[in-house]
Amino acid sequence: MPLTTLQLTTLAAQDANVPGFLSQALAKLNMILSDICQAYDISLARKTLSFVTPTAVNALGQAFMALPADYLRARKNECIYYINFVPYPLIPVDLDENDALVTQAGMANQPIFFSSDMSTTPATAYFWPQPSGGFPAIIRYQSQMPDITDTSLVPWFPNQNYLLTRLTGELCKGVDDDRANSLLTDKEEVNVGGAGVILRHFLQQEGDKSNRVLTVALDRRRFGTSFDRLKNTKTIGW
Repeated sequence: MPLTTLQLTTLAAQDANVPGFLSQALAKLNMILSDICQAYDISLARKTLSFVTPTAVNALGQAFMALPADYLRARKNECIYYINFVPYPLIPVDLDENDALVTQAGMANQPIFFSSDMSTTPATAYFWPQPSGGFPAIIRYQSQMPDITDTSLVPWFPNQNYLLTRLTGELCKGVDDDRANSLLTDKEEVNVGGAGVILRHFLQQEGDKSNRVLTVALDRRRFGTSFDRLKNTKTIGW
C-alpha cells in the first residue's frame, strides 16, 4: 500500500532525527512536489484543456485567451485545433516572435502559431493569425499540482522512495546534518540510493516511453512546403 502524506512525513522526520518536525516536513514535501512539476514533464501532472479558438482580439490585434491558473507549459505538438475532425497542430513560438507578427484587420484565417505569456495571472495564450472561426481545440499541458493539506492523502507523485529520501535529506539539510549531501546526491559514486539517482532512474522509464524510438524534427517555421510560413513582404510593405 502506498504511504500517506502523514506516514511519509513521519518516517522522514524520524530518519532525520527530528521527529517533532511534522509541520516542517509537510511544508518541505509540498515544496518538493512543486519543484517536480516545474522542472519535469511528469505524466501524472499532465492535463487537457478543451476550448474553442478565440476570435476576439486585443488592442494590438492579437487573438488571445486566458489559460488555466495551474498552467505551466504546453506539451510538444499538443496544441491542436480541428476542422471537420482533421487535426491541425499549432507551431509554438516565443512571445517576442509573436509580437513581431503582422496583425492587420482582415487577416483572419486558420491559425498557425501559438505562444503564451507567463507574466500575466493567469497566463495568456496568443494565436496567429486571428482565427477565422471558433474551431474546437485542445491544449495538453503540464500543470502546477495543488499543495497537500489533507495528510491522509497519498501524494500524487508515484515514486515514494524518492519522496522519502529527498524529504529526509531536506530535513537533514535544515538542521546541518552531515547526511544531507549523501541523501540528496545525484552521483552514484557518492550514494547509489541518493534522491537524485532515484529520480534519474525513474525519469528514464516514466510516461511509457520505452517502447518507441526518439525522433529529431525540423523546425516547422523554417522547413516545409507551405508558403504561408514565409514573411509577407508585399502587402505590408516592409
